[in-house]
Amino acid sequence: MKNTILYLFTGALIALVTSCDRNHFIPEKTYRKKVEERFAAQKELAKNREKQLFTVFEQDLTLQEEEALKFLYAYMTLSDLADYDGDFYLKNIRASLAARDTFSWGKIVPENLFRHFVLPVRVNNENLDSSRWVFFMDLKDRIKKMSMKEAVLEVNHWCHEKVTYRATDSRTSSPLATVKTAFGRCGEESTFTVAALRSVGIPARQCYTPRWAHCDDNHAWVEVWVDGKWHYLGACEPEPGLDMAWFTAPAKRAMLVNTNVFGDYEGPEDILLKDTRFTRINILPNYAKTKRIFVRVVNELKKPVDSAIVEFQLYNYAEFYPLYKTCTDPNGLCSFLTGYGDLLVWASKSGRYGYQKVTVRQSDSILLEINRKPGKEYTEIYDFVPPSEEKESATVSDSLRNTNAKHLAFEDKVRGNYESTFIDSSKTYRLAGNLKVNPDTLWFYLKASRGNWRELIDFISGCDETRRPWIFPLLSAISEKDLRDADPEVLNDQILNSWKFEPLSVKREILSKYILCPRVDNEGLRPYKGYFQSFFQKEWINQARKDPKEIMKWIKNNISVDEHSNYGRAPLSPVGSYEMKIADGHSRDILFVALCRSFGIPARVEPAGKVPQYLDHETWKDCYFEKPPTIENARGKLILATDPENSNKPEYYIQYTLEKFDDGFFRSLDYEYDPVVNQFPCTLEIVPGYYLVVTGNRKTDGTVLTKLSFFSVEPDRSGEITIQLRKEAAPAVPLGQLDLKNFVVDLNLRKPLLLGSGKGAVIAWLEPDKEPTKHFVQDLTLRKEKFDQWSGEVILLFQTEKDKADFLQSNHRLPKTMQCIAGNPAVMNEVSHALHKPVGMNLPLVLYVNPNGGILYLSEGYRIGIGDDLMRYINLK
Repeated sequence: MKNTILYLFTGALIALVTSCDRNHFIPEKTYRKKVEERFAAQKELAKNREKQLFTVFEQDLTLQEEEALKFLYAYMTLSDLADYDGDFYLKNIRASLAARDTFSWGKIVPENLFRHFVLPVRVNNENLDSSRWVFFMDLKDRIKKMSMKEAVLEVNHWCHEKVTYRATDSRTSSPLATVKTAFGRCGEESTFTVAALRSVGIPARQCYTPRWAHCDDNHAWVEVWVDGKWHYLGACEPEPGLDMAWFTAPAKRAMLVNTNVFGDYEGPEDILLKDTRFTRINILPNYAKTKRIFVRVVNELKKPVDSAIVEFQLYNYAEFYPLYKTCTDPNGLCSFLTGYGDLLVWASKSGRYGYQKVTVRQSDSILLEINRKPGKEYTEIYDFVPPSEEKESATVSDSLRNTNAKHLAFEDKVRGNYESTFIDSSKTYRLAGNLKVNPDTLWFYLKASRGNWRELIDFISGCDETRRPWIFPLLSAISEKDLRDADPEVLNDQILNSWKFEPLSVKREILSKYILCPRVDNEGLRPYKGYFQSFFQKEWINQARKDPKEIMKWIKNNISVDEHSNYGRAPLSPVGSYEMKIADGHSRDILFVALCRSFGIPARVEPAGKVPQYLDHETWKDCYFEKPPTIENARGKLILATDPENSNKPEYYIQYTLEKFDDGFFRSLDYEYDPVVNQFPCTLEIVPGYYLVVTGNRKTDGTVLTKLSFFSVEPDRSGEITIQLRKEAAPAVPLGQLDLKNFVVDLNLRKPLLLGSGKGAVIAWLEPDKEPTKHFVQDLTLRKEKFDQWSGEVILLFQTEKDKADFLQSNHRLPKTMQCIAGNPAVMNEVSHALHKPVGMNLPLVLYVNPNGGILYLSEGYRIGIGDDLMRYINLK
């Protein structure tokens, strides 16, 4: 009897414990303990924001809510601790748990996948917003009765209704801001799509190839977990099924596809980095053939080097981008799982460095000697070859393809209807009279603001009368993306508080860009001037205005620098850094500039070297918080000249970069938007040191002909470097031969093709709504002047008259000689016949045909730089 009672009691106890475990958000006790330990550490880190972050636990929370909240806090980035509060995170948690309870797949998503790929709010480095519950309410009735796969496809169609692709700047818009704008680059589309999928309880992650191997670009897309397996899809680019996208073929040539997973993830994928807050995983095997490359690093005595830093670098955008960074073990060993292309492996320790090219398809191990010291002047020449091209194998029936096309057309119409609600010029002109502002200037800014036009009007109409002359200078100082998502509260803060202390420059441009402007670099915009002006005593502010180094001193004494905790790369806002009393170095520099501007001191983060500066009697003064140069504000002069044999004028981040040596590695200076490098010769004033100029000329097959020039820049001295692009040999014979007479008939042109000009023709078959075509069109518009000088034919082909009409409506700056033709499938057949292989599966299909019908150039599918390729073939300088 006693045994029976004991048995029943034990069984009841086990059932009770099991029941309690089921009520836990994290059932595993060991993982819960790990989270509790990390939570305690984060609580100590964020102790200066205890009220904003941790009083939420005083509310009546369920066990699941409490543990989910602790999980988020345990692993979130420094910026998320600094710039958001506990109620915000609790709302997101409750929306996530509601989604799990609402949809049928909520019962089958494993707890660890829900934890890492549904619950986290942050996707990339975007501003966080309330999209989680907004999207849930928008989508729940639409997909509630669907299967998990059907729901994923439908969510992507919903995303396409809201957003389409367009290139933008590198700052990532929040999901709601992207919806308001109705377009975004791939990083924004994928951030938005992941947010939408997570809002309905579907595990999703943003995937990146940091750089393509075969062309100068990168790409982001989405992986989604459906019924036990990860699948991929193009964000806001719905296809009839999963694992279908225009980038399928390019992804087979990738050297890395990775994603950052929130928290301590214990999945099956290859781990690139295990951090206390996140796990970076390598998912390249999902897409391409892979091989693990082993590196053994030795010194000049051939002894293994422990703890050497090793980077596996890929040529892209005229620089060697570090795909993967790691350290050697005590035996000098490290490894990297990558694709079948060429890499530059670079190792450094104690100021010395060494490097070696590796051809992955031929090697699986290299011996790398650290034997170089900075200072030596010399050149290196390498050819870097990407993985070979592979064709797609997946096919879709015509009926499914046509059905999907109808969906896309409807969704374009839905998005177009939304865009028609944006303010038009006539309303703007009427409004300008009431606001007493210039109507043309007002229309310029409201048109650029897209769906944010009401917020701009709220700001302008509410602006103090005495500050109205500064409305347009303020709007001119922020970026176009800022116009699309700036909050009136931010703009009001700037325009009201920029005169609390007399600006230390009377120049209008300086005042607009470096005092009035709320943006310092790529941080999220939040009000800060009124905040800082109220927190600092006027006596100290006046002292800082006389000597801005007082601000540096205050930051050094009051703000701790933590370069590890902000892994998400979203900078802290200036107020967030101030409240936390902790910041990463970049956010600390932003805080310095924001404090200067709050007190009327012109300041900036210098765009090329990213050094914080303030203006002192019309001279920019550098502010080094660490490692100041030997001679304060020392500069050397470097003259860049172009080789007269170059077929085109070299462009920064396209054919060349200038890189500075720092801690064993060279890093590019950011002159991408600086007009000084647009003309040759040009003179740069730069910090003395050891430098590298990288030049690259990319061939049609993706191979790059590179040249590396190492040299030193001395203080108060001038030096000169010639930018020389290695030449590609012209093809000996055409790739194929077109019968021009029949080709002219197929095109149905009003005049004979190629006759008269004798210059040849560029012929392109386009798919207007797809990202690869948009990249090609961007290439055309960037090279419009040269195409106009050429006077040859530019012929664009479309599947339907509607495609042609939509294209012409949205693209205006195209070559003068361009002709658009719709509905000529025979053209593709003739090209296939001429090339002796099928073409047209991947668009755009771009040809250059010489006056005799010889096909000298062929590009299929996604490729960046087609415009530059064509320039070489039509012999323009």
